Amino acid sequence: MARLLPVAALLAFLAACGDDFAAAQKAHTIDAYEAYLKDHPTGRHTLDATAVLETLYLEEARKNATLEAYDHYLTRFPKGDLHARALEERETFLYEWALSAGTVEGWDRFIGEYPSTSRERKAEAKKLREVATYVQKLQWSPLKMAQINLARDPSGPKNGWELTSEVTNAGDRTVKDLVFTVDLLGPAGTSIAKDDWPLVASVWHLPLPEERKVPMKPGETRTWVWTSEDPAPGKWKQEATIRPTRIAFVE
Repeated sequence: MARLLPVAALLAFLAACGDDFAAAQKAHTIDAYEAYLKDHPTGRHTLDATAVLETLYLEEARKNATLEAYDHYLTRFPKGDLHARALEERETFLYEWALSAGTVEGWDRFIGEYPSTSRERKAEAKKLREVATYVQKLQWSPLKMAQINLARDPSGPKNGWELTSEVTNAGDRTVKDLVFTVDLLGPAGTSIAKDDWPLVASVWHLPLPEERKVPMKPGETRTWVWTSEDPAPGKWKQEATIRPTRIAFVE
């Protein structure tokens, strides 16, 4: 039969638990709550400390924005209340990482780790993998940027921007659709706006010159042109990057 602690000892124990939990709350760090749980695995504040600790681990994963940080949370809390949300966030993070990397290896990792992702995301991942496979056979020059009059009026005000790049199909397949995504960069060097625009497109949601609809043969070079008003006045620092994100071939 288990021995009961004397009332005085029990009160002292509970007081110690309360003081240690208050100290953990004041520090409000992962280390502080971990220390509390180590010292008081069955204390009266164990559930509260665990709940706060789980939130802190997930917040740290979001802050660090790495797969390792998400995996650290998932390992620490395999049955946590936030586990399902963390799994969704990790999937989205890995997808965005593969999108940013733009490599076959990146897409293979995403497809391999999330074979049961949504039908739409799986189809897009496979499409982007095909882009990544052929992208090493494409060549495009550094972007040129100029202020222009959007109505092409030489005497009109310069009310827009034009980005151009010379793109060469250095592969061995005839391309019928090749879309580039332009990322417009803000002061921190991160994308603040993006847009998709084709070099060649068999079908597009906006009118295109007829020459844009003609498939691009191996060895052919064309000029990719994108125009727009200032997309984010005061935020865009007039720097941009482009990357191919959609490709289809003449069979």
